[in-house]
Amino acid sequence: MPKEINDPSGEWDFNIDLDSIRAEAEAEKKQQEDEKGLMAELDALTQELNSVPDDLEPSGYEDSEATRILSSVPSPSCDPLPEDTNEQTVVIPAVPRKSTSVPRGSSNVGTRRASSGNSPRRPASPARPSAGSGSGGQLPPVKIPPADKRTLRAQKKREKRLARVERSRQRPKFRLAPVLASLLAITNVVTLGALGLNYIQTRMTVQEADQSVKGAQAEAKSAQAQLDELSKTSIPFDTFAYYVAKYNLSAEFIQEFFDDRIVYKDTSVHYAEIDDSLPKNSYDFSALKWENGRPSYQPEGARHSMLGVDISYHQGEIDWAKVKADGVDFAMIRCGYRGYGTGDLVTDSCYEGNITRAVENGLEAGVYFFSQAITADEAVEEADYVLSLIDGRGVTMPVVYDMEILDEDARANDLTSSQRAEVAAAFCDRIKEAGYTPMIYGNTAYYMSKIDYEKIASDYGIWLAQYYKTPFFPYSFSMWQYTASGTVDGIDGQVDLNLYFGE
Repeated sequence: MPKEINDPSGEWDFNIDLDSIRAEAEAEKKQQEDEKGLMAELDALTQELNSVPDDLEPSGYEDSEATRILSSVPSPSCDPLPEDTNEQTVVIPAVPRKSTSVPRGSSNVGTRRASSGNSPRRPASPARPSAGSGSGGQLPPVKIPPADKRTLRAQKKREKRLARVERSRQRPKFRLAPVLASLLAITNVVTLGALGLNYIQTRMTVQEADQSVKGAQAEAKSAQAQLDELSKTSIPFDTFAYYVAKYNLSAEFIQEFFDDRIVYKDTSVHYAEIDDSLPKNSYDFSALKWENGRPSYQPEGARHSMLGVDISYHQGEIDWAKVKADGVDFAMIRCGYRGYGTGDLVTDSCYEGNITRAVENGLEAGVYFFSQAITADEAVEEADYVLSLIDGRGVTMPVVYDMEILDEDARANDLTSSQRAEVAAAFCDRIKEAGYTPMIYGNTAYYMSKIDYEKIASDYGIWLAQYYKTPFFPYSFSMWQYTASGTVDGIDGQVDLNLYFGE
């Protein structure tokens, strides 16, 4: 039987053992040829038997000398004749006589010699006892000429061949035609089934394509309607940028119109495309809550942020007990700086008192250093200086590298963005080796244009200075300085306020 294989491509294949079918057909053909050969031999043997002279048939002996001699034999009890080495002794029944035979009761039996010409008969054997003498009515053994033996052997051979032919005919035959017809019928059925299935699939595909086309047309129509509506309520980007510059709109306002670009200002307005290869923050700023002018981040209703201040000697004397009581959780304290002209390392004059009293009043404390390093070696020097200042001071918040672009002719102003990233990395790596959390401070313009942000984004914390109601910075950052004009009990004047997410 054919083995049906459902090909994934949709076509049908049949595994038919044609070699086996051909072998069986060849065997059948050979068997038919053998039968024809046997029949030919039988026909030849029949012709040979038909060519035997009539005087060799048993009926030819009824008037022969041997018959007359047999009838005159006195008794089967006489001594047997000597065996002829060329003859076979057999027992045969009495041959019925023709109407010309001598009557059974006649006493004078005539004799007739066999002709001595070309007759194939052999001389008559010595007389044997007749069938009429003795008991039982059975003829005594007589000798049959060799021609009769050949006839008997031929008859036996013919009978054997006939038996073989009969057995061959009775043997079950393998017929190739019915098998091929069955295979053809199965193949046709499967082929028709495959064609039907293919037609159904094609029909379904056409219907799906038709539905897709209709859906696309509907979407295109809807999109066109939106474009028509948008054209009534929007302006080209170049026109928008012109009005931004003309009316000096704030970066926060401009950012409201973009979610695929970062808007920032330096000498002009810039629209930086977002780099999807950089790590992103995961904040949900719909959970940003404002109370009394201060934000808190409360995803799922729980607070996940800390409020902090960053200060230096500019804030003067601070009452840290009042700062703590006003809800401030941490303080970022400037510990020192490098002179932007001389390059000297200087400790902030209020650092010692600020960090001591902030920690004593229960605030988490971190520090930042205002850098003007122009080489990686100078950055490492600054980091070692900071480590000496914070040793044993109970610092638990990040240690921050702060390099800003000054209006004055500062020594680090001319560094390239790649050089600034190298210097910042050298400082942060040294801080990290000492077991503290390094962080880099900057505003949006600094990260987008003054430092190679890609080199620092993945390895160090980011402290973002962006004075928006809701920060817009797609990349990862941990601390947000949201204002430089905050007020806190215990601190005279305005102060920077921050929200620490801890990411």
